[in-house]
Amino acid sequence: MAIVAVSIAPVGEGVSVSPWVARALEVLAAQDRVRYQVGPMFTTLEGDLDEILALIRQMHEAMFAAGAQRVSTVIKIDDRRDRPQTMEEKVAAVERQLAARGGSGGRASAKGGASAGPSAGDGDRSAGGRRS
Repeated sequence: MAIVAVSIAPVGEGVSVSPWVARALEVLAAQDRVRYQVGPMFTTLEGDLDEILALIRQMHEAMFAAGAQRVSTVIKIDDRRDRPQTMEEKVAAVERQLAARGGSGGRASAKGGASAGPSAGDGDRSAGGRRS
């Protein structure tokens, strides 16, 4: 199972990219085989790598279909083959390390600081297509 972070945005289409991101996310909402979480900078996808890459291609093409003339796509792939690992398990592993060191668990307020990732339910879709 792969976990993939993707950011897709048009180039030269104005300051706000949220309408364009929403267009790309419609591709994810229309399927139920790959789980995803929407974050402030990247969307994280979880599932079969071939299926994820096909979806990313569709998301990329959705920008052109919506009128963009240039699109920038950034992809980061974690393809672990020794055992399955979910998005939540990856975050939990880091939080356990922080807790063992007396840390805060990695969550920060909206006022600033880093977060280990979006909280449960923030745009999270299960493999069945339902929000978790």
